[in-house]
Amino acid sequence: MLPTTTDTDIFTSSAPFADPTAWHAAVTPLRQKAAVVGLTATGIEPVWAVLRHAEVLEVERQPELFTNSPACTVSQAHAVMIPDHAAPQMKTLVEMDGAEHLAHRLIVNKWFLPGSIRRLEQAIAERAREAIEIMAAHGGSCDFAQDVALHYPLKVIMTLFGVPDVDFDLMLSLTQTLFAAQDPESTDDAQEAMIGFFEYFQVLADNRRAAPTDDLASLIANATVDGEPVDVLAAFGLYLIVATAGHDTTSSALAGGMEALAGHPDELDALRRDPALLPNATDEIIRWVSPVKHFIRTAQRDYELSGVPIAEGDRVLLSYPSANRDELVFDDPSAFVVSRPNADQHIAFGFGRHFCLGVHLARLEVRKFYELLIPKLVHVEAAGPCVHLASNLVSGPQHLPINYTLR
Repeated sequence: MLPTTTDTDIFTSSAPFADPTAWHAAVTPLRQKAAVVGLTATGIEPVWAVLRHAEVLEVERQPELFTNSPACTVSQAHAVMIPDHAAPQMKTLVEMDGAEHLAHRLIVNKWFLPGSIRRLEQAIAERAREAIEIMAAHGGSCDFAQDVALHYPLKVIMTLFGVPDVDFDLMLSLTQTLFAAQDPESTDDAQEAMIGFFEYFQVLADNRRAAPTDDLASLIANATVDGEPVDVLAAFGLYLIVATAGHDTTSSALAGGMEALAGHPDELDALRRDPALLPNATDEIIRWVSPVKHFIRTAQRDYELSGVPIAEGDRVLLSYPSANRDELVFDDPSAFVVSRPNADQHIAFGFGRHFCLGVHLARLEVRKFYELLIPKLVHVEAAGPCVHLASNLVSGPQHLPINYTLR
């Protein structure tokens, strides 16, 4: 008998992700019994949740067999089930496959290589110092998720694009509206935010074509694909994926890191004693939080995954937070350990052809912030309950009240 579960809400709904502890408590016994679990009553079946590290990698290593098209998220999978569904005209990198994906990824790939990111270290450090100054200005008590973690990564993205800080409030409003679309309590209009983003980036692209500068916005605006200028919607897709995916994931990791450190003072002390642990601690934070909760792939032919027959056309849901707590890879995976010897084996950034474009930037942002904060951080503790965003795509602490003392 094939492994199945009727408790599909823990994978396909948003609400369960508002309580990560309960979510992991529900998923752990499923993962321990089977690597691949069939989900029922989802409205998008046949769909299989892939829960273990090795099997997620097995899928990720075969992008021609397991494609992003026609739907790479739960919400998209529901959309394509609607009769007469029209495919969106604009696609981002995460929705592309094959040659199309490669051609558009190559436009911006060099900008995100380690050498390019290292050149940004001073600018990112300055943004981190600004974030720590915000903490200081709050006088020892703040909502870290809202007051710090939400702002710092977005300002880094604005630095990459070369746009002025006076645009920060607009950019924050647009990104928050899009993120909130995953929250069932949200009433914001995501479509309106998309239009706002399009208008903003269209003006930016026009300006950079008329007067190019040495920034990522100019690179995208003046790019070519197959010898032709990149079209308007393709350029918008690149602007949008950098502005959003580079923001909400890093914000979630940063806030989740503070939640973990405040809740594990011994681990914070370990970083104080040995700052050389910070690169490893950065990976442990990202493993622990796993900001991206899932992507969906569609099988292009019959395949057997861990003994489970996947039929052509079936969907597989890659559960990154489950894979990053896989007992077969990580000892005591529910523990937060900054010296964990294999923390960098997490797959929170995906793997293979769709490995996160901004991996080096995200690691640098998280590491640099805590590298500058921890020597100043005398004490930190929770000042109230941590509230996580209810989202089945990207989530982390939405509200994190803390009390702290800074030198």
